[in-house]
Amino acid sequence: GLDLLLAFNVGIEVQGRLLHFSREARNIPKRFHPPAVVGTMGSAAACAKLLALDQLECKNALAIAASYAGAPLANAATQIKPLHVGNAAKHGLEAACLALQGLQGNKQILDMESGMGAFYTDYNPQTLPALQSYPWLLDQQDVAIKRFPAHLATHWVADAASSVRRKLVENSENLLPLDKIEKVILKVPEVKYVNRPSPASEHEARHSFQFVACSALLDGSMSAQSFASENVHRPALRELLCKTQLEHPPDNTPSFDSLYCEVSVMLQDGSTITDCCTTFYGHWRKPLKKEDLEKKFQSNAVGILPAKAMEGIIETVYNLEKVEDCSVLSTFLSGQSARTLPEKL
Repeated sequence: GLDLLLAFNVGIEVQGRLLHFSREARNIPKRFHPPAVVGTMGSAAACAKLLALDQLECKNALAIAASYAGAPLANAATQIKPLHVGNAAKHGLEAACLALQGLQGNKQILDMESGMGAFYTDYNPQTLPALQSYPWLLDQQDVAIKRFPAHLATHWVADAASSVRRKLVENSENLLPLDKIEKVILKVPEVKYVNRPSPASEHEARHSFQFVACSALLDGSMSAQSFASENVHRPALRELLCKTQLEHPPDNTPSFDSLYCEVSVMLQDGSTITDCCTTFYGHWRKPLKKEDLEKKFQSNAVGILPAKAMEGIIETVYNLEKVEDCSVLSTFLSGQSARTLPEKL
């Protein structure tokens, strides 16, 4: 368990450091989808650590991974997006295994403009601190975990819109006064592929500031079910979408560390209800509580894994540093119940 945790930390560290070497990559880039780039490199580093590769083999693993890396941002708002992440994990493992077999690549790949610099024009690698005084990124910043499956930037929109809804329905028996809404204005960063005024599919809805705002205004919250076809095409939502406009304040840049969303609903009587979100619930500055994290896992796993397996995964992950044989986790993930868990803790 400790070996797996250390490998996970190494993977996050490599991925995070590479992001920090490019402002474009760690915000919202224009060409390459970051999980397909730095995710592949992080996966290779984690697998290299878990497989106990030596220093030369680790360099080769990263070089091989770089040749697997990259996916166009244009596919990020399609059914292909999950493939980017899946391929990153798969190709990182393949790169480590190939390095272990002796395959070699350019060992300076991380330092070269024609290496990692090929993905991001502002890529600027820095010398890292000595190991004795090395600051781990996970010690400095928590992990952001989405509450619902949509582009990260839309989570600011969801929280602001949900707050506006609470104010709107205070005196209307929890029903949104849709007929009294004149206009909805969203102040968000300019991100072209998340600006979708009339999404026609589930995947377009997941990448639409407008859809998430209107859905949260109608329902008060967001979930995976929000993107089901019957909800994407319901008349009330389509009516609200037609009233929704985007604005891009100059100070609202597309940075996951500093962006904000302000939602304003203008009513026919001339009044305006506004709320602003600067840090959504699930952001690394406001991480999910344990019970909400478990709830998300269970909602994703239900129908795929039996209840006993889900319980086993949760217990194993919370006690991972005590687990002697991580194959028990694979057993649970395959849907089986592991009777040998106590002996392996």
